[in-house]
Amino acid sequence: MSVTINLTHPRSNRIRILESLIFLLLFGLLWIQPVFAQTKSISGKVIDLDTGQPVLGVNIFVKGTTNGTSSGEGGQYTLSGVSTGNILTFSILGYASQEITVGAQQTINVSLQSSTNSIEEMVVVGYGRQKKRNLTGSVVSVGSEEIDKTALQDPISILQGRAAGVQVTSNSGAPGGEMTIRVRGNSSLNSGNNPLFVVDGIPIESNSISSLNGSENFGLNPLADLNPTDIASIEVLKDAASTAIYGSRAANGVVMITTKRGAAGKPEVTMNVTTGLSELSRKLSVLNATQYRQLILDSYTNLGTTEEPYFTIIDSLNPMNNGDVDWQEELMRTAAQYKVDFAVRGGNQNTKYAWSSSYLDQDGVILNSNYKRITSRLNVDFNISDKLTVGQSVSFTNGTNNRINAGGVGNLSVIRELLVRPPIMSMYLPDGSLNGYSLGRRNPVGIALYATHLNKSNRLIGSQYVEYAILPELKFRSNLNFDYISMKEDEFMPSILDYREGYNTGAVRSSGNLTWGNESYFSYNKTVDQVHNFGALLGLSFQKWRFDRTGLDGMFFPSDDIRTLNAAGVISNQGINVASEHAMLSYFGRFSYDYQSKYLAEFNLRADGSSRFGRDQRFGYFPSASVGWRFSEESGLDGLGFLDDGKLRFSAGMTGNEAIGDYTSQGEFSLGSNYLDFSGAAPTVMPNAGLTWETTTQYNAGLDMAFLANRLSLTVDLYLKNTKDLLYNVPIPNTTGFNYITQNIGTIQNRGAEFLVTSKNLVGKFGWNSNLNISLNRNKVTSLPENLLTNGYIQNGNFHILQEGLPIGVFYGWEFDGVYARDEDNVNGVTHGALGPVFEGGDPIWRDLNGDNIINQDDRQIIGYAEPKFFGGISNDFSYKNFSLNVFFQFSYGNEIYSEINHQRNSVVRYNNLSTDALSRWREQGDITNFPKPVRDDPKQSDSRVQSRWVEDGSYIKLKNVNLRYSFAPDLVKRIGLYRLDAFVTASNLITWTKYTGFDPDVNSYSGLRVGVDEGSYPQSRTFIFGLNIGL
Repeated sequence: MSVTINLTHPRSNRIRILESLIFLLLFGLLWIQPVFAQTKSISGKVIDLDTGQPVLGVNIFVKGTTNGTSSGEGGQYTLSGVSTGNILTFSILGYASQEITVGAQQTINVSLQSSTNSIEEMVVVGYGRQKKRNLTGSVVSVGSEEIDKTALQDPISILQGRAAGVQVTSNSGAPGGEMTIRVRGNSSLNSGNNPLFVVDGIPIESNSISSLNGSENFGLNPLADLNPTDIASIEVLKDAASTAIYGSRAANGVVMITTKRGAAGKPEVTMNVTTGLSELSRKLSVLNATQYRQLILDSYTNLGTTEEPYFTIIDSLNPMNNGDVDWQEELMRTAAQYKVDFAVRGGNQNTKYAWSSSYLDQDGVILNSNYKRITSRLNVDFNISDKLTVGQSVSFTNGTNNRINAGGVGNLSVIRELLVRPPIMSMYLPDGSLNGYSLGRRNPVGIALYATHLNKSNRLIGSQYVEYAILPELKFRSNLNFDYISMKEDEFMPSILDYREGYNTGAVRSSGNLTWGNESYFSYNKTVDQVHNFGALLGLSFQKWRFDRTGLDGMFFPSDDIRTLNAAGVISNQGINVASEHAMLSYFGRFSYDYQSKYLAEFNLRADGSSRFGRDQRFGYFPSASVGWRFSEESGLDGLGFLDDGKLRFSAGMTGNEAIGDYTSQGEFSLGSNYLDFSGAAPTVMPNAGLTWETTTQYNAGLDMAFLANRLSLTVDLYLKNTKDLLYNVPIPNTTGFNYITQNIGTIQNRGAEFLVTSKNLVGKFGWNSNLNISLNRNKVTSLPENLLTNGYIQNGNFHILQEGLPIGVFYGWEFDGVYARDEDNVNGVTHGALGPVFEGGDPIWRDLNGDNIINQDDRQIIGYAEPKFFGGISNDFSYKNFSLNVFFQFSYGNEIYSEINHQRNSVVRYNNLSTDALSRWREQGDITNFPKPVRDDPKQSDSRVQSRWVEDGSYIKLKNVNLRYSFAPDLVKRIGLYRLDAFVTASNLITWTKYTGFDPDVNSYSGLRVGVDEGSYPQSRTFIFGLNIGL
């Protein structure tokens, strides 16, 4: 018997039936009540072996089952459903795990040995958990203890510098701003490069939530909806052995986020209260009014004209141009933030719960920018019987983001305007109104205060599961999950900021994004003769996505104070009302075996069927295999006293990428192509039924070693990733009626190395632990089709090219070689263009590559590389009595930045102000300098050229985070009715050592492949936070 499921039709009968069954499962779980069962319970206390202090959050499980709990207040725990002979495992990140066999006793107290990188730690992997000692893949973990040391408000930024192989770059320093995350480099050209994010087993939407009008300058961080205080651990799965179980969505790695759950015992009530201030970490130097007037005088003198604007500008009595304004001082502020978290976690033998709620109010350092977030989460687990467990996780987030256009080069960019708006332009006119627009420059303070970019969002993420133990070794689990994001955005640009009288514009956008699905699987774990350990997993997954968007624009509102669209004089377009959806059906399986945890093997396979591809290309198959050898267990090596553990790992496998449009393979039509009074549609996307998956094949070799009683550990990973069948929009002749067709073309390679060293330097009253990670990645485009190449490369935006043999992120332009000191220094009579003027003293020297004495397009060359040679972080933890101190440095070396914002603020166009570098400009024959003479709109200077002058060293070392904490003595705390009280101070972005001259070298104005460009992104801030952690 064969079964065919039509994924193309979203409402096929079979999918309707599946939807109905899943809905009934969801509805039924809501009404399930816990049924008490007569079971044996084990209670006890977990403490730190070195300090004697209780350890909270320890995971306690009956080995080989999902029956477990975690330690709560005072390290206490209670676990039901335990039989004599069962083995209890005790594990938590940062401690060596223990296994204890249950006898007749009902109380088991445990002392855990602290370890900076214990092989006994449990880590979260796809559809399960494993001991680190048994891992054959490459996984890096960040625990809640590390998270609590930061003042960061989203999971992505927490990973920056803390996870080997994970590169995180800031697209915006605004509250709730977007981040770019890459796991082992870029593996795609114009398909997705983001990793898959999985929260409590739920794959969630993690693509950038850009402004609904399509602007890249308004990117929002989709994971800012997650409250870091709720997170128990973050695991990053990097190699194919770890990620292949997620198949076509795992080519860029998988980030597993696990939230905190309840434990049996007395309810644990906690409250965290923090408040703090942020300030601009660096101010850029610009000319003052006197210096600026002299610059304008020189620029017109060098041009040989004294036209009217010249007199207007230098006239200090002109009320519109008689200021001396420091626009950075006017626009930037010391910003306040406040956050409160409240949580209750606890339960009994049959019901465990964790409820938390949080409120964040965070101002940005730019006037009128603000982010407010309310979150609430409920995790509940019911033990219905010894065999049946059900539970659910639901989280809700309401966000309000008053955003500022801080990126790009348009004259609505606040950062650009504050740096180039002349200081002579007054803030206000004589009548007291805002001087909103003058000499081609908008008032940046006016943009911040009066232009509206307000985004409101609601997000609901939930899952419900049922788990049934068919046999002690065999279990069935089914999860129903959903992720819904709704968003509304209001925009308005008042007439006071435009040179056209009465011209103002407004827009309203709304969107909804729903993802839902079901994952059901059987898991089997069996130990034979106490030495052979078998594991197996077999499952089915279905997931569906739907996106809706509606929008309308208007202009010529009767007043800047009336901003509703029904007041617009003109509706400027026909409106937007679009919807799209796609679905995926998957089968997955895993088999693992180990012999005495010495010889390890694991095999994974996932088959994904996606409605995005044609019928003949719908399914992709993604296998992986891995082996491990713990050589420290061999009889010849177990006598080495200094070696506690040693393991070699090897893996190979395939993963995929299907991040294209929902209907790209089928072709698309756009409505609105009307004729006379009849509506019409026109084809806009050329179909390609043969389109298929991008496929990444990855090989990984790893070494894990621990020495000196686990006080020193080393992890090394070497990898090679080859991606083929790249999905790319290939330009085609206009005679076809289309601009491009999406095809599978080209290959990319990433290869690299990752190093992690952890050490426990001092143990005792004074403790000192260290952690160092360094990552190297070398990216290369290995093949491109000849028909796409022009002069051997593909132009990728304004600043980059793609070329075989070169990495992604190559800057391409003209080489700046200084300034002609005298007219006669241009001995060859080099000209600007074939018919252009001859370069003279004070003009820039452009490298003439082909020696034809003409500077034109043929003289462009590679001028820089955006990707770093290596990056990483180093953390040191110190403890003495009740004090603890964490000092964390993050670094990047060898990357270059194309500083387009420095280009803008050093170009004599319009009436721009310039940086103080212009004080060293060429003024007369014989001057030796690298700053050309200012000439108003001089073509020979070609200020629009992409040039090496603006390529800067982006290497940096940053004192990223310092956290000082004091834990009050338990006896003192109990006297005031509490069980825990910590006070702490956290400072972030304290000091940056760099040669880069912009606001911050940790910058990336664009997402995607146009990396390493600074177009004036919202700057990062230096932040100081004071907080209290209270246990009630």
